[in-house]
Amino acid sequence: MNAKKGIYNIVFGILGQALTVVFAIIVPKVIIEYYGSEVNGLLSSISQILVYLGLFEAGVGTASLQALYQPIAEGGKKDINSILSATNKYYKRTSKLYFAALVVFSVIYPFVVKNSLNTFLVMALIFFGGLGNVVNFMYQGKYKILLQAEGKSYIVTNITTIVNVLINVGKIILIIAGFQVLAVQVVFFAFNVLQMALFEIYIHKNYGWIDLSVEPNEAAISQKNSVLIHQISTLVFSNTDVLVLSVFSGLKVVSVYTVYNYIYSTVLNLFNTVNNGLVFYLGQNYHKGKEHFIHIYRVFELDITVFGYYVFTVIGVLTLPFMNLYTKNMTDYNYIDKLLPVLFLTIQLLSIARFASNNLINIAGHFKKTQSRSIAESAINLIVSFLAVYKFGIYGVLIGTIVAMVYRTNDMIIYANHRILQTSVISSYRIMIVNILTAVLCMILFYDKIHWAGSYMLLIGAGIVYGIIILGIFLAVNLICNWNLMKTNFSMVKQLIKRKIAC
Repeated sequence: MNAKKGIYNIVFGILGQALTVVFAIIVPKVIIEYYGSEVNGLLSSISQILVYLGLFEAGVGTASLQALYQPIAEGGKKDINSILSATNKYYKRTSKLYFAALVVFSVIYPFVVKNSLNTFLVMALIFFGGLGNVVNFMYQGKYKILLQAEGKSYIVTNITTIVNVLINVGKIILIIAGFQVLAVQVVFFAFNVLQMALFEIYIHKNYGWIDLSVEPNEAAISQKNSVLIHQISTLVFSNTDVLVLSVFSGLKVVSVYTVYNYIYSTVLNLFNTVNNGLVFYLGQNYHKGKEHFIHIYRVFELDITVFGYYVFTVIGVLTLPFMNLYTKNMTDYNYIDKLLPVLFLTIQLLSIARFASNNLINIAGHFKKTQSRSIAESAINLIVSFLAVYKFGIYGVLIGTIVAMVYRTNDMIIYANHRILQTSVISSYRIMIVNILTAVLCMILFYDKIHWAGSYMLLIGAGIVYGIIILGIFLAVNLICNWNLMKTNFSMVKQLIKRKIAC
């Protein structure tokens, strides 16, 4: 049953992210061509602000998810209800705080950022952009957490995908039809209300036993404050670049950053989807024996690293020819830069390298024990970015991110192995270093070599050819260097096929 859920989570997750990638490519291009780079930069900045406002969630979601794994594995509906009751209580409070903060930021932000746009328009864009999150916290947040803990992330993904398709199609139609950008943001809010209704219908139909009126078990989510510190650090870290560039470099530079970042962050979301689709299995097996769990963990670590490094290496090779096609009609600013894909790729490789260890820290509930390390990462990023942006501009903020990630990725790998698994770190470093070197080799061989792809069809063809070649290189290297874990993968696939045949 867990294998089936995992497959559903991955398949529907990849489908959802594929559609997200398509729209992440199309929508910014349409916005830039119809509204200009400044509006695109503004909308990107607003998105970052709304992410910061999400801090009012106060770590409840992650703490609740970690608390739900054990009662779900044991089938304890009473314990599940008490945890959901506590989660619901905090989410309702969160929605009120978020709304108040949204109003404040809507008023203040237009006077902070350099722009030539109407002040009241900027206020309205921020307000309607964030209003959907008020609905999310008030009604559907607790249900998403339950579905994820049960291994049903595919339900969350499917509902979110349907709504996102409607939102993006609506945006494109309105923009091309000549509507103002505010109308686009209002449509975004309207479809968020639809998403709430879909979650309510599904939960009412399939979870009639849920009772949010029971005594809330607030002790079960007592680590929410430590989780909040992690979330603050993560959000500061993740959104430093756009905010620093907004203040010191202007919205057109932000637009350049976000166009490149759309490519890499959207693909990273694909891995978050795959990760979220499988992490429930790690969470539910964490208490079932150390040796068994370590074996599962190592296989997961290898698979997510190889898959992630392979895909991002292909993306790195294809970025420049894609940008040449994508920005052909964007004449108000130069979007072509050969160094940016290399810097963005480096960031994503470091992100993938710590997926497994980050999961383990969360599953083990080591939020408080690692919060100072998370703060240190954000501090490094802020300090280096502020110092480097004056001299190096957009490169400076990316360098700040890389320096901070080198520290924290190594720290997380060492902590997960030594403090939680109590094993050697050699296996984790072998997986990471082998695949980093493989990615570097592929970039040396293939980067900036596709000068003949003058159309999207030719670029897709190039992607297929280079994708097959790079896949062969990654598989060959890992079969040689990580044979035992690769052999386990083959055994798992054989068992899955046998089960399907038996059914």
